[in-house]
Amino acid sequence: MMIEKESSVPEEPGRVSLFGIPYVVGDLEGVSRALAEKAVRADAPYLVAHSDVHVLTRMLRDPEYGEGLRRFDAICPDGMPLVWLLRRKEAPAQRLYGPDMMEWMWRRSAAFGLRHFLLGGSPEAVRLLQERLHARYPGAVVAGQYCPPMPPWPDGEDERILRQLRESRAHCVWVALGCPRQERWLYRHRDELPPAVYFGVGAAFNFHAGLVRQAPPWVRRHGLEWLFRLCCEPRRLFRRYLAHNCLFLWYLMTRKV
Repeated sequence: MMIEKESSVPEEPGRVSLFGIPYVVGDLEGVSRALAEKAVRADAPYLVAHSDVHVLTRMLRDPEYGEGLRRFDAICPDGMPLVWLLRRKEAPAQRLYGPDMMEWMWRRSAAFGLRHFLLGGSPEAVRLLQERLHARYPGAVVAGQYCPPMPPWPDGEDERILRQLRESRAHCVWVALGCPRQERWLYRHRDELPPAVYFGVGAAFNFHAGLVRQAPPWVRRHGLEWLFRLCCEPRRLFRRYLAHNCLFLWYLMTRKV
């Protein structure tokens, strides 16, 4: 008997505010299980954002982006600095890292009966991602995939994506269009999305596909993943981390957490 499909309503994870933004608090196991149960029962789109310092500072600096993210159903602390701030408020917070949550869901796909949709990434990344995850978790079902072209998108691209999502009947939709594009696409199309749980997971496709090296666990635990990634991709990430890490320190000094 699969206890994951019992008829009780899944408990909604708790929230604690940082800079007026409600973050989910809890451990990976408990929060992921609640989201998996929600996915198999979904009667409306449920949007999940994974927020690190970069996402947080964008929300505070860009009113349109911040208002859009507040329409998400769950904002998970995806970076250790946010976890540490939540713990200072005596919240039982743990890092809810997008790639880890994705792997948790795939590992338990057969038990919950989950169907997955992969939206974004390059064709190579999606191919390798499926090969690796299916080798590890053969019970996982990919109900569909779509790799949009580089922006600007041609006319009708949004409707093509929405049509494939509707036809797939997926429970979990993994969106890897990059930040802030993936979050903007989700909140702008929320009213058109079919029922499912939607996860904005950024670089998770490339990590799991083995195309981008992931920081070692001890680096992640100590909040230094940004430095590791900067050393790996300095030209692409230098301006992002310089700007948003400095903004984060400024907000810590000038705003109420």
